[in-house]
Amino acid sequence: MVMVLLLSLSVVGIGYAEEGSSTEKGYYLGDVTILPMTKGYIQINYDVGGIITSDSGKGLFHNASERILGAMQVVKGVVEDSGFIVATLTNGDNVYMSYKGSGTWSSPDKPPVVKGTCIIVGGTGQVAGITGDIEFTRYTLRPPAKGKSASFSTSTINWKIAEPKK
Repeated sequence: MVMVLLLSLSVVGIGYAEEGSSTEKGYYLGDVTILPMTKGYIQINYDVGGIITSDSGKGLFHNASERILGAMQVVKGVVEDSGFIVATLTNGDNVYMSYKGSGTWSSPDKPPVVKGTCIIVGGTGQVAGITGDIEFTRYTLRPPAKGKSASFSTSTINWKIAEPKK
């Protein structure tokens, strides 16, 4: 009788909770606009794209692409960074995130390292209802060309889908 009930529930598509965690690396290139202000103050706006790879070679975010729209303020060497991310998973579903980070920028010859957190605020399709958090460290590299940015990140992602869509 229990087996019949379980089979019936799976046939009608009743959802179940899913959750996971992983360590990831992200690689990014994009457009950057630097707005120098008075001495010691800089506003940087960026629109970058990239990919995420999971250290395990599998998982929800493995081989996802990302678009990141962000803004960084540098005040006397202190960096405050924030923005929004859309991660497109391999099945085409999107995960939406907001982030904040901080760091220091001592000189143009030593690009900043930013540490921060992301909040997963939702998703589409099978990941509708996703929530979670991410801790990241982003390493800014020398730009490949004027008006461009390059960076990579390491992160730990914890996520949960209360009731995935089938």
